[in-house]
Amino acid sequence: MVGRSEIRHTRRATLGILGAVGAVILDSGCQVRPPAATAPRVDPNYVGDPTGPGPATPLLRATGSPPVVVENARPGASGFRLTGHRFATDRGGEIAGYVHATSVAPGEELRFQVSAARPQRYRITIFRVGHYDGRGARQVAVSPWLDGYPQAAPTVDPATGAVRCGWRTQWRPTVAPDWTSGLYLALLASATGHHQWIPFVVRDPGHARGALVVLPTSTWQAYNCWPEDGRTGASLYYGFDSAGQITTKHRARAVSHDRPYAGNGVPALADHDIGFVQWVEGQGIDVAYATSEDLHTGRVDPARHRAVVFPGHDEYWSTPMREAVVTARDGGTSLVFLGANNCYWRIGYGADDHDDRLVRCAKEKTPASGPLPLGIMWRSAGHAEQQFIGAQYVSVVDGYAPLVVRGSRHWFWAGTGVRDGDLIPEVVWGEADQCMPGFAEPPAAERTLLAESPFRRDGAPQRQQSQLYRTTSGAWVFAAGSLGWTRALADPRLARATVNLLRRVVTGEAHTST
Repeated sequence: MVGRSEIRHTRRATLGILGAVGAVILDSGCQVRPPAATAPRVDPNYVGDPTGPGPATPLLRATGSPPVVVENARPGASGFRLTGHRFATDRGGEIAGYVHATSVAPGEELRFQVSAARPQRYRITIFRVGHYDGRGARQVAVSPWLDGYPQAAPTVDPATGAVRCGWRTQWRPTVAPDWTSGLYLALLASATGHHQWIPFVVRDPGHARGALVVLPTSTWQAYNCWPEDGRTGASLYYGFDSAGQITTKHRARAVSHDRPYAGNGVPALADHDIGFVQWVEGQGIDVAYATSEDLHTGRVDPARHRAVVFPGHDEYWSTPMREAVVTARDGGTSLVFLGANNCYWRIGYGADDHDDRLVRCAKEKTPASGPLPLGIMWRSAGHAEQQFIGAQYVSVVDGYAPLVVRGSRHWFWAGTGVRDGDLIPEVVWGEADQCMPGFAEPPAAERTLLAESPFRRDGAPQRQQSQLYRTTSGAWVFAAGSLGWTRALADPRLARATVNLLRRVVTGEAHTST
């Protein structure tokens, strides 16, 4: 969990066939001590990670330039910025809104639900986030002037504390065929000069090559405390007591996508995801986009891609999400985790796992006996995230710490000029992972420790690790082990290493340019 102060601080714009198993095992930095034997627990929510080979990842040859490369050759929006607008407030409710789905496909309808504090006109401008020669976004559509009015107050589920709006749709454009898969931001602008952002993703169901970038919408919503009005709002972390004080005691047990995001509308820590998208689309790498809910429902199949990239804080995973990702890995799809604290809490969707607008996570205590409940930590259910990621959350980080390079002769660091022990400043931030003793590592044909960095938490020493392993299916799995990784891509050494990784997992080729 990232604290509220860290979240607010970051609300700113940021720009081979393997031999036999064990043939190449490099230092992983993890000395595994098997946990003491205990009686097996009944877990009705997950039988364990899939084992054995998965369906083979298709090795499709590119025909022409990737769509995202063609898209970024188009002119960007002059003066695009996330901040600097006069934003509405949750208490004032001058203007706020959300869309009906976390992702849409070309040809589908996109429904905007918007409320204004008083009757007034407003417009919606839609931007696609990308590089665009450094401009950061392209304007793709503008609504006509729309009539805004106060919509009904949100309801609060007395059983779960979930805050949900039932607002009427006020604009329903159809997603055009030339809306390239990506992260989109819609800017509400009222006649009184108030603004708010609404994020959504355009997915490409036909895309079956390159990398699939999964944006952590389940985690975005877990941290969303809308409305922060001192009365109604609640996230999976906080809620308001009768005196208007925010407390953990009043947190929700479920959160709904059918509501705006608090503050300016950019989800907590989503500026890291935005910055990564702007950066990666300047690298000429073939990428498409999806959301947590797309993985959960099967609207996208990660096994159709050469790699799946998790760029940000991706803490909340359902059983179908994990099954899909592990199955893809076992079929040869590489996994790239560029944050930390991934797949930590286990979630469900709706009452029966079919309502992908409601994220459920009660955060229950693990019972001493009997069946395991759904809403607990994955590791508490006996399915530690390290078993497929290769590392897992260890601690929040006090301030910043440098990344300390290890394994500098590995292809990951090629062209960076680094040596073992070199420091890359301010990479270790927010939360950190390591390969933890007492938990099994994933079976690997090759494993490398790429960084091992000391940091402190409440004055006590801790260590962060960046890990890379390769499976017998040929898939690479990388765990950056820090929420600060994508924030630090302005450092040319870290940027070069990340490009080396992405080119290797997407094309199978090393990055050779200087």
